[in-house]
Amino acid sequence: MKFEQAIIDRGQESLALKLSYLPCFNELKRDSISVIDAGLSQPCFQVNYENKAYFAKYLIADSIEPFASELAARYGISPKLIYVEQNWLITEFIAGQGLDNGYQSEAEKLAITIALLARCHSISLPSTISNSENSHSNHQNVVQTISPTDEQRSKQFYLSELDISATIQQLLQNIALSFAQQQALKSLSNVLQQNLAKANKIVQHTKQVFCHGDANFSNVMALKNDTKNTENLYKIIDFECACIAPVAYDLAMLMAVNGIDSSKVETITSLYQQALISLNQQKNSTGIVDNLTVNTQGNTATSTILVTCYLDFSLLINSLWYLWQYQGRKLIKYKVLSTKQLILLAKRHSQANRVLDEMR
Repeated sequence: MKFEQAIIDRGQESLALKLSYLPCFNELKRDSISVIDAGLSQPCFQVNYENKAYFAKYLIADSIEPFASELAARYGISPKLIYVEQNWLITEFIAGQGLDNGYQSEAEKLAITIALLARCHSISLPSTISNSENSHSNHQNVVQTISPTDEQRSKQFYLSELDISATIQQLLQNIALSFAQQQALKSLSNVLQQNLAKANKIVQHTKQVFCHGDANFSNVMALKNDTKNTENLYKIIDFECACIAPVAYDLAMLMAVNGIDSSKVETITSLYQQALISLNQQKNSTGIVDNLTVNTQGNTATSTILVTCYLDFSLLINSLWYLWQYQGRKLIKYKVLSTKQLILLAKRHSQANRVLDEMR
């Protein structure tokens, strides 16, 4: 076995060796394993053998990503799954370029990404799915090389519902903050919680859908192919943050992770309506898409309110997550990303400036 690219640290080297011994690669000649260092979360690799390329991602314990990725793959939204186990997700390798490095304008990138999110949201999915014989056979149809054990499958058969308060509390527990930062965040949190309470009244009457949860342009791949079918030109990857939530949350997180200003909320909701109409036409007016379209068209103002509310929380969640990564990994890029999220948040909530002052 050889590594096309230098392993950055011993941890990656150890993971690469474990990857080479997975059952799906057992007794197969490994031409090469290379590190993919473009992401911000879990270690990823490209595995090449027998003239085929595969993407491998090391997972945290009990990750929901395999289940969410499988759902999206069934509908052609993301790459096909090859192998799943407790700590590994193996999929086909997508040859293409991330939308973040694409030639498209911001408006074009938004339209492409929102169209993919609309397809995710159109997937009919209850909050829990029983471990039935039907789900077992569906999983086997996708995972060609080897199926997960019953224990592994039992941990991956549902998506959790969005819990913003719990997410923020968990992040705050992981971060070392100065007294001034704690007071500023407490003040900011109180304001946002009041807004969330108002939003929750609206959410009670809003459809909950399968959300990607991290629609960064870098997670949208422009495929290298000659097809003229736009539905097959792009796929979305990295379902690590997938959850059940209102459409507005996915749109808000899309804006936050891509640094889209809050002044463009109405543009975003309008693009989403257009995507639903287009999807509705493509799918010959299937019931769930019709319902989503009618729901969004009839509640444009409500959607705008929800997106704005969730945008504030998305910016806060992202800034705390990046700060956590900065404190743990000591890489300046995470501090820069945290600062950018707080700057956007400070445009609407001055309390964020106090946190920024402490970081400078």
